[in-house]
Amino acid sequence: MSERVLPDAATVEAALASHEGPWGAGARVLSVLDRSTGLGQAAVLRASVAPPNACPSVWIVKILGWGRQTLLDSRDSLLDRREAHFYGSGISDLLPSGLTTPPAATVFSHYGFTWVVMRDIDAVLQQRWTPESAMTAARRAALLYVPGVLRPGLLDAPWLELEGYAAYTHHIPTGHDNLDALAGDPRLRALFTSEQVRDLHACLDASDELCARAARLPTTLVHGDLTPRNAGVDRRGALALIDWEHVGVGPVGFDLGTFVSLYRAFGGHGELDEPAVLEAYGRTVSELAGIDLRAAAALGAATTHLTWGLHLRLGPGLTLVRQGLNRDAPAKLAAHLDDLRSGCLRALSWASAAGAVAAVR
Repeated sequence: MSERVLPDAATVEAALASHEGPWGAGARVLSVLDRSTGLGQAAVLRASVAPPNACPSVWIVKILGWGRQTLLDSRDSLLDRREAHFYGSGISDLLPSGLTTPPAATVFSHYGFTWVVMRDIDAVLQQRWTPESAMTAARRAALLYVPGVLRPGLLDAPWLELEGYAAYTHHIPTGHDNLDALAGDPRLRALFTSEQVRDLHACLDASDELCARAARLPTTLVHGDLTPRNAGVDRRGALALIDWEHVGVGPVGFDLGTFVSLYRAFGGHGELDEPAVLEAYGRTVSELAGIDLRAAAALGAATTHLTWGLHLRLGPGLTLVRQGLNRDAPAKLAAHLDDLRSGCLRALSWASAAGAVAAVR
C-alpha cells in the first residue's frame, strides 16, 4: 500500500466498515472518484456511500500520507498528520458562528494510514468568488481569532504549524536562480523588467528580516492555506474551510494574505480592492481583540505576499514553467505566467507596508 495506487470502492468500503461512523453500519461504497490535487501528501477521494435501506450520500475520504512528495516540498514533518490532529482536538467545535468545517468529520486508522472522512461540501466550494464574497471571506477569516480567546492554551499545541509565512524559504535559492535565468529564456525574458528582477531579488534577500518582523506581531489561529480553492461562502454567509494541513499559529493578517495572493490564480472574478479587503479584516479582528490591530494585520498580510507568495511563485512556480509545464497548452501557460507576473508585482506593491522599502529601493 506504500505506492500511490488509489483504493477502489471495495477497499474504501472495508475501511469504513472497520470503524463505527456517521455513514452507518453496513454501508456500501457505490463508487469512488479521485479528487487528489497532486499538491498535497494525502489521497483524496469522493465516495458515494449508501447505508442499508437509505439513499446514498457523498463523502470525502482523505488518506493522510498516501500521496507523494511534490515540487512544493514544504519540509513539514507534521503535514500528513496535522489535519487529523485538528479534527481530533476539538478546535473545530470552538469556531464561532460564521465559520464552518465539513460536517461529520471522523478520524480513524486503517491499513496503517490515518483516514479522515467527512461530508462533501462541494456545492459550497464551487460558488463563484467575487469581490463581494471576498469581503465576506475577509470578515469571516478574522473570526479565527476567537478560539484562542476561548481556550488560552490552545495556541500552544505542539502539532500546530508555526511561522507558516516561512514555510517555503528553502525555495529562495531556486528563486534567485530562476530570476537569473529569465534573460536567457526567449519565452520568459519579458516576464519582468530588469528593475523588477532586481527588486524581486532584494525581496528574496529580505526574507529573514521580514519573517523576524512578522514573528513579533500579535498572533491568531490561522488556517495556513486559506485560498479560494479551500474555502466557500455558504447560503447563510458562513465561510466554510477545508484542508487544514497547515493549521497553526501566525500573525494576524496571514490568512488574508494567502487568500488575496491567490485570488486570481484560483478562480476569483473581478479586481479586488485589496486595501478595502484588508480594512474589513482589520476592523473585525480589532473588534474581537478589543484593541486596534489594523496596522498589525496590514503588516502580516504584506509579509505573506513578500514571503509565502514570492517563494512559491519564484521557486516551484517558475521552475515548473522552465521544466515545460503546459508547453502544449498555450492558454493554460498564459494563465500561469499571468499569475506569476501579477502575483509578484502585487507583492512588490506591499513592500512599503511590510517595511521592506529599504531592501527594494
